[in-house]
Amino acid sequence: MENNTTAIRIFFSKTGRAKYISALDLINCFQRALRRTDIPVWHTQGFNPHTYVNINLPLSLGTEGIRESMDIKLTSEMSYSDVMDKLNAVLPPDIRVTEVARPVKKHTEIEKSVYEISIKCNMQKLKAFLDLSAIEVEKKTKRGISTVDLKPHITTENITDDGFVLYLPSGCDFTINPSLLFEAYEKYSGEEIERIDVVRSKILCKDGSEFM
Repeated sequence: MENNTTAIRIFFSKTGRAKYISALDLINCFQRALRRTDIPVWHTQGFNPHTYVNINLPLSLGTEGIRESMDIKLTSEMSYSDVMDKLNAVLPPDIRVTEVARPVKKHTEIEKSVYEISIKCNMQKLKAFLDLSAIEVEKKTKRGISTVDLKPHITTENITDDGFVLYLPSGCDFTINPSLLFEAYEKYSGEEIERIDVVRSKILCKDGSEFM
C-alpha cells in the first residue's frame, strides 16, 4: 500500500502555549487531528498500525517556531488547500498550518536553525560574552557528557538593546540547543536573564537554502 502513497510536507507555526508541547505530544496532537478529518492519510503496517507523521526537526521545549514542518503520506489525491483547511479546523489555536507543499529537500540536508531572540538582561555583559574567544559548555552526546566550545558554531546578527538573530547548527550531524548558550551566559555573568523569548524563524540546508 505504501507504494501507492504520495508524500506531502505540512508547514506550521507552534506559538503561545503550544511552545510547551513536547515533540512526542506534538506528534500525538497531529495524529488525533488527522483522525478527526477525512484526509486520506497513510497508516503504518504491522501489529500496531498508526497514523504516519514525521516531524522533520523537533523544537526544544519552550521554543516557538513559525516555519516548522512535518511529513505525511496520502493514499489518494486531495488538494493542498483542503488539507490545510481541514487540519486548521481541528488543531489547537496555537498550532496553525501555514502551507502544504510537495517535499523538496530531505531532512538529512538540514544544517542550521535561525532563531529570533528577544531578551531582557545586561546587554553590555551579553555582548562581551558573545565576543569571547571561546564559550565552553558541557553537552550531552551519544558518548556521554563532553566539553564543547560553542564559539565556532554560533553566528549572531542585528544585535540591539533587546535582542538579536542567532544561527545554530541543527540536524543529523550536530545540534546545539539555544538553552546551552544562555545557560553559559548566566554562568559567565553571574546574573539570571530577566526574560527571554526564542522563536525559530527558519531552517537552513547545507547549501544555504531554506528547508522546503
